[in-house]
Amino acid sequence: MSRLSEEQVAMYYPRLFRTALRLTGSREDSADLTQQAFLKALSRWGQFDGRCRPATWLHGILLNCVRDWFRRKARRSTEEFHEWALVDIASDRNSVAERLDRQEQLDFLRRAIEDLPDDTRPAFVAAVIDGYTYREVAEMLSIPVGTVAHRIYRARRSLRNAMPESFMEA
Repeated sequence: MSRLSEEQVAMYYPRLFRTALRLTGSREDSADLTQQAFLKALSRWGQFDGRCRPATWLHGILLNCVRDWFRRKARRSTEEFHEWALVDIASDRNSVAERLDRQEQLDFLRRAIEDLPDDTRPAFVAAVIDGYTYREVAEMLSIPVGTVAHRIYRARRSLRNAMPESFMEA
């Protein structure tokens, strides 16, 4: 495959940016990390062997950039973000109280995901939130598929235990 075209960069950028945002919680850092991932990918394009999709390869580079960023950063930003909300809290069919309850649940869940261990969070975000297959996540993180499954299991168990009982009834 030849170098990435501008159209391909435009196609892959939003998904990579959202992943970085979910992992860092900061729009500015996410934009920088996404740009850094594309720069690394373009400089190493000759190393892309085509055994996986370009999006999977790019995502793996992004996860490495994020991992390095976390190592350099003593404390990560907790800037508010909501575009990855798992449900539509602004639905007209819900009352204001129901929407506020749902927003509180989503904020709690977002913080719980941010608090997942550094080895668990990338696998969970990539597979559960971004929709990559376990095999693709394994390629991105350079770990066995079984390890991906175990990390996602641990993340789900941790999130289930972290959620207050009152949220589980909803």
